[in-house]
Amino acid sequence: MFKKILLPLDVSDRHGMALDAAADLAGPGGAEITLLHVIEVIAGLTMEEEKDFYRRLEKAARAKLAQLGDRLKPRNVAWRAEVLYGNRGAEVVRYARESGTDLIILTAPRFDPQNPAASWGSMSYKFSLFAPCAVLLVK
Repeated sequence: MFKKILLPLDVSDRHGMALDAAADLAGPGGAEITLLHVIEVIAGLTMEEEKDFYRRLEKAARAKLAQLGDRLKPRNVAWRAEVLYGNRGAEVVRYARESGTDLIILTAPRFDPQNPAASWGSMSYKFSLFAPCAVLLVK
């Protein structure tokens, strides 16, 4: 059903359930999962000015994506890692559109009735509004 699954990630350890969902959906049809991390660029500074800083961030991101990819290997799921620079929301939506992504899987915060605005302002909610394809929110 899905051939290209996009899993946008930060470097936290909270994406296990989303990774498992992606592997479950990819396995039967032989879909490829792209593990994507977007490094936010600091406004007002060129990347050249902070080259070492961004290089360290990219190195850490690639290490985290490789660690997550290693969890997919025993399940024989095709995967690749991508690291981009820019605004997270815009870059995820652009990448999904340009790569022909069929499904975006996102780790989403649980709804907190005591603080409903927190859920509406989450990145996963924003991605779900602007994505050019189906979106699965995993809580």
